[in-house]
Amino acid sequence: MQGTTRRVAVSVAVALVCLSVVGPALGAAGQAHSGGQPSIDGGGAIANAQAPPGFQSAVDPDAVVLRAAVRDDGTAAWTVAFRVRLDDENATAAFESVQDDVEANETAFTEQFATGMKRTVASAEDRTGREMALENVTVTASKERLPQEYGVLTYRFTWTNFAAADGDRLRIGDSLSGFFLDSESSLVLAWPTGYERQSVTPDPDATGNGSVTWRGPAEFGPNEPRVVVAPGGGSGLPTTLLAGIAVLVVAVAGAGWLYRSRGGGTDAPGESGAATESAAEGAATRGAADDDATGPVDADGTGGAAQVDDGPPEELLSNEERVIRLLEDNGGRIKQQQIAGEFDWTDAKTSQVVGSLRDEDAVETFRIGRENVVALPEESDL
Repeated sequence: MQGTTRRVAVSVAVALVCLSVVGPALGAAGQAHSGGQPSIDGGGAIANAQAPPGFQSAVDPDAVVLRAAVRDDGTAAWTVAFRVRLDDENATAAFESVQDDVEANETAFTEQFATGMKRTVASAEDRTGREMALENVTVTASKERLPQEYGVLTYRFTWTNFAAADGDRLRIGDSLSGFFLDSESSLVLAWPTGYERQSVTPDPDATGNGSVTWRGPAEFGPNEPRVVVAPGGGSGLPTTLLAGIAVLVVAVAGAGWLYRSRGGGTDAPGESGAATESAAEGAATRGAADDDATGPVDADGTGGAAQVDDGPPEELLSNEERVIRLLEDNGGRIKQQQIAGEFDWTDAKTSQVVGSLRDEDAVETFRIGRENVVALPEESDL
């Protein structure tokens, strides 16, 4: 392995673990544990230096998704998923061979992964001063439709004390200082429910409900990545839900005041008739006004001009949400160039936003001629 492009030791170790482990598995068509040792060149590509006799074809992963879900004690549940698009017979046959090998000898895969990953955890332990451990390493190989068919080799493990618990805050990322992502990889850091993000560096490529995502190629600095989160006030309810409850309370209180002010409350003796008459006149007046506002009543008893809730205004949406809304408004499918024109984005920014949605399986992309097309999963027939 040539390490000239990896300035930080942990980035070399993590890249080796996360990429070389899949090399023999996918590159040797199911002979990952037969003794061939993978190597990584300066650009992060996978090569099998000692291909076994049965080696037929190499299948490089189309995407590598690394996700760390941090608990409130700083321990993280990790998932490393290698996705291979099964778009031809060779790729499908190679991955099915991997499935057979995983089923026949899962331990061979997990032991190889754990050996490299333990070195990474030990390096992070020395640098941060926190006692850490690698636990519960498992592996699965399955086919999934996203909606295209992919072969997915997934490693799961627990990394104790991955993040620093500082009082009621969690400081996430120091275990990965200087981490390197190649162009096919993405890193997701997630935090517990009830916590809110206070700071993040560098700026993520995408934000989700309780997570941030960076996509490669990217090389983090010596103090990156970093995410600081803290409990969000102790209510456990999302801010938007609390705001909705507050609006509802105000509306109910206002309705009660209006009812009482128009005579809906208890009347004094001798005034009930006048109050009732006044209330009836008010109701009739309001009914006429309502008819004028909503138009004629349909046969089903509903107003003919009922208002439609179009959701939150455009300026309150994230870039990803704006793309999803645009897709929904255009039948679930649109050319990528049209997205750039609609929002006056550069091609690079458009590709970044679409890539984030694709990583989250929110959209699918494909080509028609020379055009890139973006589609909602349920609208794609690929």
